[in-house]
Amino acid sequence: MLAASWTQTFGCCCAMAQEQRRVVPCGGETLARGTVSRVVDGRTFVLDDEREVRLAAIEVPPLSSPQEPGTAPGGTAARDALAALLAGAEIVLKRAEAPSDRYGRVLAYAFPVRGGIEHSAQAELISAGLARVAARIGNRDCAAELLGRERAARQAKPSQAKPSQAKLGLWAGSYYDLLNAANPADVLAERGRFALVEGKVVSVPRKRGDDIRELRTAMDRGFHCYDPEAK
Repeated sequence: MLAASWTQTFGCCCAMAQEQRRVVPCGGETLARGTVSRVVDGRTFVLDDEREVRLAAIEVPPLSSPQEPGTAPGGTAARDALAALLAGAEIVLKRAEAPSDRYGRVLAYAFPVRGGIEHSAQAELISAGLARVAARIGNRDCAAELLGRERAARQAKPSQAKPSQAKLGLWAGSYYDLLNAANPADVLAERGRFALVEGKVVSVPRKRGDDIRELRTAMDRGFHCYDPEAK
């Protein structure tokens, strides 16, 4: 269902981005320009010069495989959406917080150029609900922008005024339902896969530096904590 319906959602988000021409504050100086020869998955593609590029700051579900029947849904939809976004466009690559990943792929923020305007590939995928924000983003303004787009995609609700508006992409499926930290059994049941957990902080370590270490431990385990009221 997700793979079949991504085109309508993604098209609407792209049209909205074109209308608003909102500047996405992600990426440093320009690393390269080129065109795409093929798309590997929802966040990886190969340039015409054979360099493999990995989109920074986002996570997407892996592609489904017969060997892994329990794979999170949405990988194929993310790949198809990225392919549509990049097809036929000049791609501007901007520097990410790290130059490459452990496999030697270029880490970058990608901006396909259409009508003389650069559109953020990461922001478009997140706005369509086809990607989520990664745990580590060095630029605070970039993190705030992407988190705001993710929040809008997963919190969208149908209304009488806008009956077609609902949670987008990944967030429309039960696999990505929000879990309540007050119910630890529900959270522990999802161990080993991505889960979105919401709760309140009830205590903070008093010893100097402990809070930083605790946050780093949480980040290393794949948790991404943020204050929904933060500006």
